[in-house]
Amino acid sequence: MQWLLKLFGEESPVGRFLNQMFVIVASNLLFVLFSVPVVTIGASLSALNYTLMKYRRGDRHFKVASMFWKGFKESFVKATVCFVVYGLLMLFQALEISWCRQFTGPVALFQYALIGLMVLETIVAVYLFPVIAAFNGGIGELLKNALYFAFSKPHCMLLCVALYVGPLAATYASIRYLPLWAFLWLLFGFALVVYLASGIMLRQFMPFLPEVDICGDIIPSDMAGDPNIMVGEDHSSDDVDEKTLQEMMKYGL
Repeated sequence: MQWLLKLFGEESPVGRFLNQMFVIVASNLLFVLFSVPVVTIGASLSALNYTLMKYRRGDRHFKVASMFWKGFKESFVKATVCFVVYGLLMLFQALEISWCRQFTGPVALFQYALIGLMVLETIVAVYLFPVIAAFNGGIGELLKNALYFAFSKPHCMLLCVALYVGPLAATYASIRYLPLWAFLWLLFGFALVVYLASGIMLRQFMPFLPEVDICGDIIPSDMAGDPNIMVGEDHSSDDVDEKTLQEMMKYGL
């Protein structure tokens, strides 16, 4: 019996893995449920990022539903506005590309500029919803932060975009396996993508976020550096310009 407790205990590798899978599956199902009205997809994506980033930062014992709902409520207005604007832009530009393809010459070449613009907007969107989940501020300031994080480290940006776009492209690569892909997406797919991408993004966000303990709770500034406090995930060691730190929005996580 003792060896079973060690193998499947909460702090054992197996126990931590099972807890991780539970959080991913549970948050994914909540994301799918809250995305049913379609217009709420942006808020649901921000809530999914909020939940999984909190988990990654050390909070292992929160209630997934409560944390998801908190992230959904706090980001609802900003994330919904951003998602609707992004969706309308993509629809309008897709129609413009279709119109351009009916012509030859300079008008036809304009479609490539539109495609480049759509790629840029998608890159920003990949970072914007995690930024909304992690930071406070107005939409303009959050958009500026998303641009900063996306292009300050192009290699990280390319990896995150690949994590978001690659699986979606693979889903439609073979119609034969579409039902299987749909099942995987509904069970854990969306949350797994966000979980992997959030690990990359948090390394960029960390210098601008408060230090947390192993439970994921914010450590008060007057207690920072206390050797009796066990900190959670380490802050990034990358150098950050002091002026940039001051100009960035106050944290939300």
